[in-house]
Amino acid sequence: MKRIIDVCMTLLMLFLMAYQVTGETLHEWIGVGMTVLVIVHQILNRKWYGTLFNGRYRSYRTLTTAVNILLLLSFALTAFCGMSMSGHAVPFLYGMAPVSFARRMHLSMSHWSFVLMGLHLGLHIPAMTAKMQLEGRKKTLVSAVFCCIAGIGLWLFLRNGMTDYLFFRVPFAFLDYEKAGALVILENLIMLLSWTFTGTQCSLLCMRSGSKKDEKKSSLPVMLIMAAVIIGLVLNTAFADNDENGTRDWGAAQESQEDQSQQETSAAVDDGFVLINGGSFMMGSPESENWRSDDELQHEVRVSSFYVDAYETTQKEYTRLMGSDPADFEGDELPVENITWLEAIRFANAKSEDAGLTPVYTITDDGISWDTGADGYRLPTEAEWEYACRAGTTTPFNTEKSLDATEANFYGHYPYEIEENYFDDSSLEARPGEYRQTTVDVGSFEPNGWGLYDCHGNVNEWCWDYYGYYDTDKTDDPAGPEVGSRHVYRGGGWNDFGKNMRSAYRAAGPADMASYNLGVRLVRNVGDERSGTVTATEKVRDTQASGKVLIAYFSWSGNTRGIAEEIQKQTGADIFEIAPVKPYSTDYNTVLMEAQEDQHDQARPELTGHVDNMDDYDTILLGYPNWWASIPMPVASFLEEYDFAGKRIVPFCSHGGGRFGQSITAIAKLAPDSDLGEGLSVHYSGGSSLPDDVSEWLAANEIN
Repeated sequence: MKRIIDVCMTLLMLFLMAYQVTGETLHEWIGVGMTVLVIVHQILNRKWYGTLFNGRYRSYRTLTTAVNILLLLSFALTAFCGMSMSGHAVPFLYGMAPVSFARRMHLSMSHWSFVLMGLHLGLHIPAMTAKMQLEGRKKTLVSAVFCCIAGIGLWLFLRNGMTDYLFFRVPFAFLDYEKAGALVILENLIMLLSWTFTGTQCSLLCMRSGSKKDEKKSSLPVMLIMAAVIIGLVLNTAFADNDENGTRDWGAAQESQEDQSQQETSAAVDDGFVLINGGSFMMGSPESENWRSDDELQHEVRVSSFYVDAYETTQKEYTRLMGSDPADFEGDELPVENITWLEAIRFANAKSEDAGLTPVYTITDDGISWDTGADGYRLPTEAEWEYACRAGTTTPFNTEKSLDATEANFYGHYPYEIEENYFDDSSLEARPGEYRQTTVDVGSFEPNGWGLYDCHGNVNEWCWDYYGYYDTDKTDDPAGPEVGSRHVYRGGGWNDFGKNMRSAYRAAGPADMASYNLGVRLVRNVGDERSGTVTATEKVRDTQASGKVLIAYFSWSGNTRGIAEEIQKQTGADIFEIAPVKPYSTDYNTVLMEAQEDQHDQARPELTGHVDNMDDYDTILLGYPNWWASIPMPVASFLEEYDFAGKRIVPFCSHGGGRFGQSITAIAKLAPDSDLGEGLSVHYSGGSSLPDDVSEWLAANEIN
């Protein structure tokens, strides 16, 4: 039984380290299986714990005890952190630890478990093979073969960047999703054998040390380990320049990116910003582009030259100038997020003053005035942003092919056009990949053709413009409508689907909205190509005092209904269920297709019931499940049926990992004259913390 358990654990470890082969769901279930086997293994070997404090500790016993204890600890931490991020196997345990902490710890501890498991196996090999008597040339040949395999394993270990994961040097995994699955497993096996070989030689060394009979043989294990190390280092050096398939070295990648950015930066600019030469381009998307919206009307636009930051603004830079860090995910080189449009405006002025440049913006009670001739830092216009992002391309993404998770930080399980190909993704240009569930350091991926990083993904980026349909009569340096209630942001974030990464995709939100996936990238003028003043005047809304409250929700599985009922329990508010005349299928796989078809067609399903006295309500608590990163279409029908001018809409949603997705943008566009309150996103049904989460959310929105 013990041997069977050991073999099963070894096989599962090989597949656990092959995330790009198994995918997230299977990876989680294999992890659960490994956790069960580890527990069974401990039970079967429980007598070992009783001997820990008995007898003498010689070198072999000391080494095996240390490896066993460290292996158990690394297994436990790997399992705990994995369950804290689970969205499939044990989703009710999600959030036991902060996700950003759990992700980095899980990444490191899983690799330590891999190393320690190899050593653990190796330390027991001599005892397990004691009856196998190999003498002379056979023994030498076997030792030489395994020494070579160990050397190759060390080379693969270095090439795949495993040491970076061990010591927390990278925040997420660089995986090659194009590598054949069998090759991934084979590489994992060879790397595991490398550590097994090391453990075996250490075991032999410990056993022979102190024995006069084996004194001459005690140097052989050391020589074999050194030979394996030399083979690994030689291979690593020989293939360092030519290996294009291995994981990138983090430090080297950063240096390479910085060098490339500097080469593309004007010598006259000392702030690292990239010069974008002005020109004309087709803004928006052609009607043939899949998943386009009708607010992406394609038209020709001309923009003047400007400088743009190669990177999204980091938390380090924002904190240096503003004195505080509002971000949800903490890290100096992570992009700042959770900032409003107004805070982005103030940051731009602060950076201008810090650099001795003329501040661009004047902030008054009547609005924000932009001196277009000032030389300070500012937000890009929507046209400038798209021009810079596209870098001369006309395809949906500046990569000129569909984005995958190795090229940008987004919800990698859902690449472009996955909606129509969910059950058979073989025809997709980009296959499903990693979902990191956090921001990553700016510049972690390759830049676009003009040297700009993270235009797609990581965080959305605020633009100057008010949201509205394009005015095709204004094509020279357009700056959007002069009056509005929503500002545009572009680029998509770490939790957005591929369709929302498109160069033409437009998102929008109120000036005081902050979000965990919304940051900023600044630009500044070149010379005196522009002059004049543009004023952004907030559209005056006759917002009523928060009085009578209506809870309106759409629910399919019951998760959103449960949240709505908890809200009603705490508020006593009226409740209304948004239900289509033609119900969605009760079969999960079928409803997936029905939901995406409705979204793709922008359908407006007829509803069974209506709110006859909508004028009586000042606040609408609007609930829905996150379907394909947006609102279900019955919710769109509801929003278009009534006039929400002057009312406050406070969203809440249930989700499986994407939080709000782009559903807030959908609400903002469909109810442009409403105020948007602070939303509540609940993972599936919310678990035992739901009452407290709802209570805190209601308090934050001053709802009794």
